[in-house]
Amino acid sequence: MTYKSLLLFGAPGSGKGTQGKILGTIPGFYHCACGDVFRAVDVRSDFGKAFLQYSSKGQLVPDDVSIGLWSAQIDSMVRAGRFKPDIDFLVLDGIPRNINQAKILSGKLDVHRVFHLTCSDKAKIYDRLQRRALKDNRLDDINEEVIERRLKIYEHETKPVLEFYGPKITTHVNADQWPYQVLRDILNDIETRAT
Repeated sequence: MTYKSLLLFGAPGSGKGTQGKILGTIPGFYHCACGDVFRAVDVRSDFGKAFLQYSSKGQLVPDDVSIGLWSAQIDSMVRAGRFKPDIDFLVLDGIPRNINQAKILSGKLDVHRVFHLTCSDKAKIYDRLQRRALKDNRLDDINEEVIERRLKIYEHETKPVLEFYGPKITTHVNADQWPYQVLRDILNDIETRAT
């Protein structure tokens, strides 16, 4: 089964999680953030043990393990009736993180739209990440060096995913706006393309 999907895409601090959470409250949309999947991992499962093996050493988790964890989470949400793939759009943020993941997921995702949240104000990105770090106890995001490294990884590894999906299904959204304005632009795009 393939899931009709909307991807929220952008640099750390661009507002993907905020928009995903809001969209996830609207009937017909189910939001799944990759970071939430990792934070909720059952370390007793096979994928959980593999995840722990890498993450406990500060190493990047291999793509097949990341996608396995994600798939297990989505499957459990379908079984629990929280995500109804026959009527819901799957709203994703934080996955796919690179072209290899996009290729692995191509058999599972029917991507209708990619919303690229663009933030030209770098100071705003730093501010958002540092405020989120305090609010959500993600203390690594307070450190400017960590933020800079994450932004470089995004530019080199994640941003090329936009080329994988191509310009036909990609909408660039100005994420320097207030969150309600970003949401308005996303919903207007969805409505325009649905009619």
